[in-house]
Amino acid sequence: MDLRKLKQVIQFDTAGWIAMSSLLMCSISGILLAIPYDVAHAWQSVFGMLMFSPAGIFTRNLHYWSAQLLFVFTLLHIYDHLSKSTEANIKNRRTWMILCLALMFLGYEMISGFMLKGDAAGLQARRIVASLLESVPFFGKMLRSALAGSEDQWLIVYVQHIATGTIILFIAIYEHLKTIWPRLKTLAVVMLALFLLSWLFRAPFGLEESNHLKGPWFFVGVQEMLHWSSHPGYIVLLLLIWPLVLFVLPEFSSGKRNMAKKVILGFSVLYLLMTLAVFLFRGGNWEWKSVAAGIPSDEQLLVFDPVNFDNVKNGDSWPKNHKSESCLLCHGKMKGLSLSHNPESTGCFACHLGDPFSADKQKSHKNMVRVPGNFSNAGQTCGTQNCHPEIAGKMMNSLMSTQNGIVGVDKFVFGETNSLNDTFHVKGLQYTAADTHLRNLCAGCHLGNEKMVTGNAAWLERGGGCNACHLHYDSKAEASMKFMQSGSISEQEEVHPTIDIQVTNDRCKSCHSRSGRISLNYEGWSETELKTSQSKTSDSLMVLPDERVLRFVQSDIHHQKGMACIDCHNSFEIMGDGKLHIHKEDAVTVQCLDCHPTRKPTSALIGSLPDRESQMIAWLRNYDPKNRVIVTAAGSQPLLNTQVDSLGRILLTDKLNNKLHLSKPASPLCSKGDSHKRLSCEACHTSWVPQCIGCHNSFEKETPGFDLLERTKTKGTWVEYAAKSLAEPPVLGVSDKDESRIVTTMPGMIMTIDHESFEKKNGKSFHRLYAPASGHTTQREGRSCKSCHNNPLAIGYGRGELHYDISGNTGKWRFKPWFELSKEDGLPEDAWTGFLSEAIPPYATRDYLRPFNVKEQKNILLAGSCLSCHDEKSKVAESMLSDFDKTLKNRNPHCILPSNNRE
Repeated sequence: MDLRKLKQVIQFDTAGWIAMSSLLMCSISGILLAIPYDVAHAWQSVFGMLMFSPAGIFTRNLHYWSAQLLFVFTLLHIYDHLSKSTEANIKNRRTWMILCLALMFLGYEMISGFMLKGDAAGLQARRIVASLLESVPFFGKMLRSALAGSEDQWLIVYVQHIATGTIILFIAIYEHLKTIWPRLKTLAVVMLALFLLSWLFRAPFGLEESNHLKGPWFFVGVQEMLHWSSHPGYIVLLLLIWPLVLFVLPEFSSGKRNMAKKVILGFSVLYLLMTLAVFLFRGGNWEWKSVAAGIPSDEQLLVFDPVNFDNVKNGDSWPKNHKSESCLLCHGKMKGLSLSHNPESTGCFACHLGDPFSADKQKSHKNMVRVPGNFSNAGQTCGTQNCHPEIAGKMMNSLMSTQNGIVGVDKFVFGETNSLNDTFHVKGLQYTAADTHLRNLCAGCHLGNEKMVTGNAAWLERGGGCNACHLHYDSKAEASMKFMQSGSISEQEEVHPTIDIQVTNDRCKSCHSRSGRISLNYEGWSETELKTSQSKTSDSLMVLPDERVLRFVQSDIHHQKGMACIDCHNSFEIMGDGKLHIHKEDAVTVQCLDCHPTRKPTSALIGSLPDRESQMIAWLRNYDPKNRVIVTAAGSQPLLNTQVDSLGRILLTDKLNNKLHLSKPASPLCSKGDSHKRLSCEACHTSWVPQCIGCHNSFEKETPGFDLLERTKTKGTWVEYAAKSLAEPPVLGVSDKDESRIVTTMPGMIMTIDHESFEKKNGKSFHRLYAPASGHTTQREGRSCKSCHNNPLAIGYGRGELHYDISGNTGKWRFKPWFELSKEDGLPEDAWTGFLSEAIPPYATRDYLRPFNVKEQKNILLAGSCLSCHDEKSKVAESMLSDFDKTLKNRNPHCILPSNNRE
């Protein structure tokens, strides 16, 4: 094969003649485009071509691809001249000056054409160009006005693009070649190539609004330099140096010319490499990403979309006042969405992606996200700059995403970590004993768990990112979805599930019906050991979809008043505040005293709140910006559904029913004297908490299991066996995290783990660990004095008979447990600490939580000895509350105190 002949066939002409042919094709197609193009509504007019005019699509493609060829082959033509040193043959300096100026105008023609698309990237490019031009000393404002126009005036850019720039390019060509007509053979080949390109590949076009913005391929290097530069004027200087060096190049001696050419070539190669790197590795907000993770922009560089000239549509059929997207050609009558997600304003692409510029069903659905809101796509759907960027970013660090504390405590109990405060993420679980235990029993409850299919989530289908809380199906939406999935939706009304902030309690139950079971407790339900076959139809019993049987005990007072979970827990708690918390109580900012204060509450005007998230939620819920709302003492987070009126009263509007509630201040008894200053509100006002006794964990190698993280069936699984489940008042303990506060606790893990069943020679382990309990079973009346001071369960001894025996002048406390003593540590099965003895650490699932020490136990029982004789509502009891030491000092001589006197 003769390579020289092959080269002659491929290289059918010089780069200059190819560029000239491209310019002619670009000019002709530009004239044709100018007819339907509306400079006042640029984006809409281009979109209309894509939707309704195959000829318009082809012409636009032809204009775009001919411009690209013109630019590339002009640069190659310059390279040919410089490599052959033909610039030394230029004798007419005027011609050389015109050619150098033409290069600058060629750059302007390319970027102004990109701007005139009117999409988000074009608007951004216009702002950058305007800023660059304005940075030029002395002439900046004039140049900006002449070449970029004002923010809302595009006519000047349009005129300069189609007239001034084009005329100057043709003048330069004529000055250079004394003709404006290319060779016929070259023109024919270029036309054929451009027609083929224009038929097969769609010219890039972006959205009206987007946060993943990049300029045209030749301009992203300039954007990158601007990103790192402190002043745009430096970049303008660099851009001007290149044509200036070309202009003075013929004046240099041969040696200096060669050196200057090498410098020009070197910088050109560096710029091309930088351009390539930016396109491949720059993501949103200028973050560096891998090729796989990077999302260069919402407009694709090369879209294979052959023009179908028979597919002519009538633009009059377009739904009025709708978002301009091809999706709405078919889904324009979609109903069911809330105002903030109405397709008339947001369209479909913002959530589902795909191709919003193709009227073909198959093409428009390509790369569509069927289930938006999962963390795998939240950055491109819910979390874009125009929607909820702050929330989507914070969610990744929220406890509902990481399961940080759950993983850490489990691994601590299994002996795989030495601290309860180590940081973990559920996605990092491996296959150790603890990790497998979590995979089998716990790892399903995290928001990163992907929602894989459309339709209403089943009880055991947890996760789904934003969908887990905000996607709601009613009966019409479910029916519509079934018809869509069957392909017969054309005969049915299209109803989309609602996406809103009306998060009902049912959305919380799927995950929060486990562990502390707070979502069940809140509504008054306690889990039992009953099987479904043992349960009878009754108002006091309920069977969950996962076949657990519940018994009604007593609901929370807030639930009785009609309040939902979201009425107390705001978005910063639920969706995260951006910080990586270890345990759930670290993320909670709302406290009882925020709404039931003992002093003047801290408040702020909604309109003065600094964060965008609060302002958006207030707008969605139609809250008056002039409302003064509670600001939490912990975390300083606003409770937007509260109001503090001119009298200092606190009113709360529940978010689901818009019912107004008067929030009463705490009772004076709550802050009376110093005797109970260490008590938390929950210590007195928690009605009951779920309590498990006798838990055994073993790995059953032959039992079929399920990996909740991978969503796969497994052979072998960890199984938990609980001996008894009770619903009783909480055990009290001490939190040394908050000034030794008395808090509510519950048995977190009184359990044995059969490590031997998972891996030989590892034996068994026993743990007696209590956990902090936020019962969510608040009652209006506080617990009685005796329910704490004379109750062995409250003190931590477990259930049994606690008696104060008086014999003569001697009093002594005695305790007889109801449950057998554990052979592991000698304590009753349900106890936290021994009777009048010090507990042996570790005590709890938190390093700051402990049972009462002996000194504290004696003080509690000392007050209990008084209550053995005196009624709780007596004057003696009242004085004890006000000043216990004074009451004790002034006691009746006949009062018999415990032989183990107060310490």
